[in-house]
Amino acid sequence: MKQSPLRLLAVICGFTSIMLFGVSHVSATTFNVTVGDGGFIFTPDSVTIQVGDTVQWTWAAGGHSATAGTPGQPSGFFDSGIRSQGATFSHTFNTPGSFPYFCTPHGACCGMTGTITVSSPSPTPVASPTSTPGGSPSVLANISTRLLVETDPNALIGGFIITGTQSKRVIVRAIGPSLSSIFTGVLADPTLELRNSAGGLIMSNDNWRTNQEQEIIATGIPPSDDLESAIVAMLPANSSAYTAIVRGVNNGTGIGVVEAYDLDRTVDSKLANISTRGLVQTDDNVLIGGLIVQGQNPLSVIVRAIGPSLPIAGVLADPTLELRDGNGTLLANNNNWRDSQEAEIQATGIPPTNDLESAIVQNLNAGNYTAIVRGVNNTTGIAVVEAYALN
Repeated sequence: MKQSPLRLLAVICGFTSIMLFGVSHVSATTFNVTVGDGGFIFTPDSVTIQVGDTVQWTWAAGGHSATAGTPGQPSGFFDSGIRSQGATFSHTFNTPGSFPYFCTPHGACCGMTGTITVSSPSPTPVASPTSTPGGSPSVLANISTRLLVETDPNALIGGFIITGTQSKRVIVRAIGPSLSSIFTGVLADPTLELRNSAGGLIMSNDNWRTNQEQEIIATGIPPSDDLESAIVAMLPANSSAYTAIVRGVNNGTGIGVVEAYDLDRTVDSKLANISTRGLVQTDDNVLIGGLIVQGQNPLSVIVRAIGPSLPIAGVLADPTLELRDGNGTLLANNNNWRDSQEAEIQATGIPPTNDLESAIVQNLNAGNYTAIVRGVNNTTGIAVVEAYALN
């Protein structure tokens, strides 16, 4: 099925239309559960709480555990270990969702299981510590980029930087088979790696239910196909850089999407810039990057399309760039960055280093935006699309 670039834009904007706000909870509460009081049971075995509340388990009898997951399939979300009579164990739940748990020795044989259901107040924007009377500062909230994923070096590579002082909680996703209702030739079984700036592996995932299932579900945006991949991570800030790499199992190829979402705007950190690298082809297989701006004030950004200055073989010799809003309306376009906005681009301190590369400086209100990178005269090659928050 052939799709026009504007149709592809609508697809990307569809993925990035999830608004991720902080939630406020007036006062946290601790709920008590008794372990092994009168048999192989948790009392009560079902508890409903709110985000930010804590559950404390107290052992009435020894030899039991409170382990997140289902019998034989621990999720790793929390685990008390096997404890003695009189012991206590607490866990604070900061994300909504349903969290089953069990006793390791007695879950499968004796039905010793329980469930914590975490509800959330209606999402409301939460001002950051640096907010002003004019409204909360706007931020880049996520990246969502679609491309034809091939084998190395033409895997789909998404990058982001976290500035500020506090660690940032994010979810990174690799989407493929669930795109089949829209595209032909999708990536049938994507894998995902999350790496730090030194290239060190932080975490990897093939099928998202194989690990962190409950944490991923609790974000509210788990992948819709079990073969897709996801990672939830708490990442240090202080201008730290991270890379998400999407490949196909057994060198499979096809259309895929890499996404990174900011899950907590209440902390003193933010996504300062986002970028994606991949092989730009023609028609449906151009490089399409989506981003969300959140907040009450306009956010000044620079969007760049980089090709000839990349230090690798097979680069896109002459990229072009379009910036469109969530409705597909063209806001600005550029071929060679010195042709327009030259002074504004230089003033950012990060102009492209090659005159054939493209850049756009724009003030963006809260909403969804898409940057589309093509090659002049349908040329192809490896390119990078980037968006930097300037204020």
